[in-house]
Amino acid sequence: MTAGDLYRVDLRTGAVRRVDLGVGDLKAADGLDLSPDGTLRVAHNTTNTLTRWQVRGDGTRARLTRTITDPSLQIPTTLVHTPGRTLVVRSQFDKGGPMSPGSGTPTTFTVAAVRGL
Repeated sequence: MTAGDLYRVDLRTGAVRRVDLGVGDLKAADGLDLSPDGTLRVAHNTTNTLTRWQVRGDGTRARLTRTITDPSLQIPTTLVHTPGRTLVVRSQFDKGGPMSPGSGTPTTFTVAAVRGL
């Protein structure tokens, strides 16, 4: 999360390899959603950012294809892609909790529907 790297674990051998991300990184990455077609969607919590990547079939490289940054994401922690939209949990950790203890109390967590990711 802090270094911004992505790793792939070979379930057969247990070998761990870093994925080449080219010009992008996964700093502050929290929630990950990998589709069968190799599309990886990522929630970057402290930057209120969502990114979409295309992962090569062999898992050695990923290319950044879309970035959305919006403060209304309220520190996104996880996401899931459904046909036509991506659902994102707004943690509101900026209103209390592990990222800003003593700064208030989060209201009920909400889910944002994001199109185009």
